[in-house]
Amino acid sequence: MDGVSAKNRRVLIVDDTESIHRTFRDVLAPAVSPAELDALDALLFGGEGGGGGAARGPSFELTSVHQGEQALAAVRRSLQAGAPFAVAFVDVRMPPGWDGVETLSRLWAEDPLLQAVLCTAYSDCSWDDVMARFGQTDRLLILKKPFDVVEVRQIACALTEKWSRERELVDAVARMLAQEEKHRRLITSLPDMVLRVDREGRCLEVKPPRGLAPAVQPRFSRDGQVGDALPDDVARRFLRELERALADDTTQVFEYGHQVGGELRHYEARIVGLDAAEALVLLRDVTERRRAEAAAAAQREQQEIIREQARALEALSMPLIPITEDITVMPLIGHMDRRRMQQVRATLTEGISARNTRVTIVDFTGVPSLGPDVGDEIVKVAQAARLLGTEVVLTGIGPRIAHELTRVGRDLSGVTTRLTLQSGVAFAMAR
Repeated sequence: MDGVSAKNRRVLIVDDTESIHRTFRDVLAPAVSPAELDALDALLFGGEGGGGGAARGPSFELTSVHQGEQALAAVRRSLQAGAPFAVAFVDVRMPPGWDGVETLSRLWAEDPLLQAVLCTAYSDCSWDDVMARFGQTDRLLILKKPFDVVEVRQIACALTEKWSRERELVDAVARMLAQEEKHRRLITSLPDMVLRVDREGRCLEVKPPRGLAPAVQPRFSRDGQVGDALPDDVARRFLRELERALADDTTQVFEYGHQVGGELRHYEARIVGLDAAEALVLLRDVTERRRAEAAAAAQREQQEIIREQARALEALSMPLIPITEDITVMPLIGHMDRRRMQQVRATLTEGISARNTRVTIVDFTGVPSLGPDVGDEIVKVAQAARLLGTEVVLTGIGPRIAHELTRVGRDLSGVTTRLTLQSGVAFAMAR
């Protein structure tokens, strides 16, 4: 609590006699520092007494009330202000209102951490009477009248220190519970199935997965063995990975398939040791992911098959056919773009080098149209062939292709052309 000091020295005095209040003030919150209190501080807290600047024990912040009802109101105000009392000294006999036992009962109902001292004469009440009302408790002491100064100060020091320690413990427990609740909410929000298991594989807790139909959820149950809900081979592997996670303090991850609800489901299991005897298991259904990966792999394989077929068709659509020992023909089929013309050039130059060809006829009879910049590639085909000592004859260039070549301004004056394949063959034979 922000308003509570680590060392709470607030003390409530409840007594109907004003002289008793003065006695407590003189002992617990003196206006001066008498030599007697210095010596007492030295006895209780160590060091040298006798004044002269020696360290003295703590001074207390006192609040005085004369009746039980006033005490209850003071405790309520202190709690609302975030500054609770650490100790209450309560007189047993306070006519005409509540007695000390009734007052203390009501104070504890408001503030269970309050440490209490019942101030009583021998004839007021016995310890047995107090125990009959409150039971066995470590929050209560009985102080017999008349008071001993040393005893009063010692009790105040001990109980305020005890209050501080108990408050620290209460706050630590509250923080721990809040952290546990945060972790529980985090685990609950996970889409995975979460299991807490012991080292033998028994389920101590089971959190079902979110967003997964019950028909396809794994069949794990609290106090049941993990292996009972798994195929035998998977159960054996699970226990091996569980043992490894607990022994090595590492996270073990593996995947397995399991028939659930009449279909094959795929799961990713993550096992992490919580301590030497327990582990947390996250089971994630990865069926849809595996199916998507399989579909993507099949699609990639299909695309590769299509590309291979396309390459094969392209190779078939531009074969290099020898008609004599030194004359070859390359008939082209289909629309020709820049990429295909580059492939024509590569195939042609490789064939020329392999066959020592003198004349190569490139026939465009089967080409309905040309793509952009194909004219440059046609010129490069002729230039590459001439560099290899071969003459290129272009045949079958119809009106549409001729119009396209002239539209883009390509000059083929240095390249031999013939209207038909037959005339091109005749020209090559004559050469």
